[in-house]
Amino acid sequence: MARHPDRTRRPWRSGLARDRGGNVAILFAFLSVPMLMFTGAAIDYGFATRLETKLQAATDATALLLCQTPLATTATSLNTLAQTAMIGAMGSANLVVDPLTITSNPRQITLTAHKLSTVFFGKFTGTASINPGARAQCATPLPKTFEIALVLDNTGSMAEASGGQSKLQAVQTAATNFVNYVYTNAAFSSATRISIVPFAGAVAVDPTAYRYAGWIDQNGQSSYHWTNVSSPNTANFKSRFDIFTALQSAYSGWSWAGCLETLPYPLNVQDGAPTSSNKDSYYVPLLAPDEPGNGSTSYAGYPTNNPTAYSFNSYIDDSNGTGSCGGLSNNTSYFSAEGRACKYLNARNASPTSSNSSTGIPNGPNFGCTTKPLQRLTSNTTTLKNLIGSMAPLGSTNIHEGFMWGWRTLSPNSVFADGSAYASSSSSSNTNTVNKIIILMTDGTNSWTANPYSQNGSLYFASAYFQNTNGTTPNPRLPPSNQNISDATSARSALDALTAQACANAKAVNISIYTIGFSIPSDPIDAAGQTLLKNCASSSNQFFLANTADDLIGAFQQIQASIGALRLTQ
Repeated sequence: MARHPDRTRRPWRSGLARDRGGNVAILFAFLSVPMLMFTGAAIDYGFATRLETKLQAATDATALLLCQTPLATTATSLNTLAQTAMIGAMGSANLVVDPLTITSNPRQITLTAHKLSTVFFGKFTGTASINPGARAQCATPLPKTFEIALVLDNTGSMAEASGGQSKLQAVQTAATNFVNYVYTNAAFSSATRISIVPFAGAVAVDPTAYRYAGWIDQNGQSSYHWTNVSSPNTANFKSRFDIFTALQSAYSGWSWAGCLETLPYPLNVQDGAPTSSNKDSYYVPLLAPDEPGNGSTSYAGYPTNNPTAYSFNSYIDDSNGTGSCGGLSNNTSYFSAEGRACKYLNARNASPTSSNSSTGIPNGPNFGCTTKPLQRLTSNTTTLKNLIGSMAPLGSTNIHEGFMWGWRTLSPNSVFADGSAYASSSSSSNTNTVNKIIILMTDGTNSWTANPYSQNGSLYFASAYFQNTNGTTPNPRLPPSNQNISDATSARSALDALTAQACANAKAVNISIYTIGFSIPSDPIDAAGQTLLKNCASSSNQFFLANTADDLIGAFQQIQASIGALRLTQ
């Protein structure tokens, strides 16, 4: 009988299947060893790579720490510090920190370290250990010499609170820390000097030291000297200083406080010194004229039959009656009453003791001169910190004048001539070059307060009035495209334009500019103000916006670290 074909094949095929299964098992067993070796190696080397990354970061950080030590630190102390720092970052197990390699002039410190990595599959891979290593070399820069101007906002808004302290207190902390850093960090040479310029509506110099300075208009020769005093010769006044002397007979505190009016354009965005060939290049002492009224420390209406005409700085009673030099009638014009020179000779009913109820600024001839005198370049830390500690918040904001006086303290050409020569672009990297820096901090925007209720059109300012007694305007002190100002908005635009040109001119002579806007939520700096500061800075990373007191202190810390930065060389 015939057999079914399938039945005759089935035993053969079944045996073949069993043969194939055995071969696969043998093949898998054969290949599993190298597969396990490769997988184990990948895991072990993955752990080692992560360890090496962490080790390199710790080595870099430790190297920078070592280079921040004083140059006199011994090799033994440096090696001990390296061990301590590395163990703190990596732990002591299986860590080897090699002896440091230290060179001098400049000091370079080379740190190498190793740490055994855990090996899980060594039996399969034949690797007994993996020993990742890291190397870092830091260099303490050769000490450089800097001339640094701290231009610090001292306006009334700096009294506002931020983080449990006033904004000014935060600035005082930050500026004091900055001074301490500069004079304890090896990156700064002992010849480094700092100036401080507190600013508000104007900037003051030491009135005692500069009363007879040759760069100040001592004899009334500038065309800006008598803009708000008519016929000074009738009172035998040779200069504004004579008026201050006369006023002191009424109140001893009415001596010149050291502020100066702004120069004409474009001298007020340049750093040159006055020249005898141009009498208008001399600085005119700031003298706020007595505005018409009865000497009130609050609003004073004038004439008496026009209650909408208000003076904000009436400090002598020149109303109807006998007056200081004859009576005034209601027919006397505002400018005629304001410009009379004779009223200063025997000031009647002077009001020196109180601040104006609207502005908070004391009435008197120094109206608008509210800050401490600037400090020229010095390395005397006690002098610098004493000025920082004595700053007080009062007055309006004139960023332009603050910046310009900061530049003048660094200038080799201007009135103090304290600064070293400017570095050319080709020599700016020379280690012997003096690096000039301005750090400008403000919490507000340029502000020249309008007064539409008086014929002057504004409060008195470093550029005088919108309309002066003698009929002149500030136009000669403003850029051509920002003249004929008539309100606070156009006045701010003009001051912003002056500030922008001053910043550009300072950068053109290789002054590096850092700017800080202190813009707290309750008193923010608007977009235009922030843009002005951004554009003034030498680069985008040299502008800082601080929204809190801590931010402000942190901004100064970033700036000081940037100026005196250490560097990794590898």
